[in-house]
Amino acid sequence: MQIVRLKSQQAITPYAPQWDAPLAFIQWDQPEKVDTIREFLLSKEEEILKLPFQGQGRTGLDDTAVTTRYGRYNVFDFADECPELNDMLDWVRESWAKFITMDQTQAYNLRYTCWYNIIRKGQPIDNHRHCAGDGTYLSANIHLDDYKDSGTIYEHMEMGMKLANVKGGLTFFPGYVEHRVPEYTGDDPRVSMAFDLYVYQPPWQGVQDHLKHNHFITPEEYANMYEKLNLTRTH
Repeated sequence: MQIVRLKSQQAITPYAPQWDAPLAFIQWDQPEKVDTIREFLLSKEEEILKLPFQGQGRTGLDDTAVTTRYGRYNVFDFADECPELNDMLDWVRESWAKFITMDQTQAYNLRYTCWYNIIRKGQPIDNHRHCAGDGTYLSANIHLDDYKDSGTIYEHMEMGMKLANVKGGLTFFPGYVEHRVPEYTGDDPRVSMAFDLYVYQPPWQGVQDHLKHNHFITPEEYANMYEKLNLTRTH
């Protein structure tokens, strides 16, 4: 796993902004399973578009895009139709555990939402962020093919970084980090998945009822995974 940071310089005045936003990248080494998931999600497009419109979330996409049904379903609920999704979710959890261990942050009781995006030649995804409130945690995306004609630009304050869209590539980032995809020029559909992880501590912190959310992990499950994966925190 590689972690890069959008990080401010040392402030000169007490009014200068400070930030430190990590971007963690890792690639799933199961390309055949990624291909299966990609084809499955393409086959579900018409079905997903029958769900009620949720909103465009500042992406600039209209009601003909599956992105605008985010929160109406959870991609991993389709694992009975596409078992490879279970393998992907296990890997995502392990990747998250590696990330927070390397970044030396604590584990929480987490829920998650997951949806997917399909854009085609000539379409961009506008600059947007997923959340920026006091309970903001992590978001992520996974790309389901090598999109040589595409990359995702992550931006915060005056800084930005472009990461290539590669098959099985997973990027974690704080939910407040804005990100966008310039106009896509490839001939094949660009398919990606998106996640939001939420700290779940009702009644103080939860997930909005209109979003389809599932259990992600608990601190106890993280502790077991930490031991299983032989993870080590540096001090």
